Amino acid sequence: MTVASGSKGQYDEMAIEYNAYEDLPVAHLERDLIRTALGDCTGLAILDIGGGSGTYARQAVRAGARQVDVVDISDSMMQIGRDIEAQNPGKSRIRWLLGDATRPMVDQGVDILPPGQYDIVMANWIFDHAHTVDDLTAMWTNICTNLKVGGKFIGIRAVAPGIFAEHNVKLGKYGCLRSDIKKIPGGIACNATLLTKPPFTVGVTLMEDSYGLKDEIPRRMGMVYFRTVPDIESDVVKRNLEFWQDHLDEPEFAVVTARKGQSIRSQL
Repeated sequence: MTVASGSKGQYDEMAIEYNAYEDLPVAHLERDLIRTALGDCTGLAILDIGGGSGTYARQAVRAGARQVDVVDISDSMMQIGRDIEAQNPGKSRIRWLLGDATRPMVDQGVDILPPGQYDIVMANWIFDHAHTVDDLTAMWTNICTNLKVGGKFIGIRAVAPGIFAEHNVKLGKYGCLRSDIKKIPGGIACNATLLTKPPFTVGVTLMEDSYGLKDEIPRRMGMVYFRTVPDIESDVVKRNLEFWQDHLDEPEFAVVTARKGQSIRSQL
């Protein structure tokens, strides 16, 4: 799930540890919400920007996708995914492509489909690595450029108020502990410690347009029908409602979907 060039080294170095994130409570809920957001993907072409080791790419394949193109800046992260795919019989429907979400794909020569050809574009956690509003705008431009008119966007992101809540900044109840929160132009920066065994810490930056669920940038580009997938409908939550109540009261992340409208007006 690596995105900006400044983050490449830290993800290359801890690719194996980062993959252990999938065992944390937050990751179990994520997977359930993404499953709901994907729905039936039979015959669809999907672009997974910042897809890392391909957790959600494989989920899309299981939902019927005919092709999933994972683009990530960390080849070490993608190698984990390649190794997993190599254990499965038959031809893989996942392609692994090196690229930076903050730069136009065409300028990097990334071998994806022509603009406007993907039925779904996923961008999970990448907005939490936008160092500036310009970075966030560039990410959304890649999403909108490659999505079909009427196509679906799906993305996980950190959100307020939960990113500032006690269960997130003091307890790490769901597997992520945030610390050293400070304001930066357009948003905040902080450390996110993932409570794997052993735990590890990454530096993240969040623009208010994203964590505040304003989404003014993509709306100017023609994205419409923004929706947060309801956590309360997740089977993971229903099985242990008491455990998840703090998250329901003050969510620290959300799975957001949207659609591409009839036109894009890039602000770049």
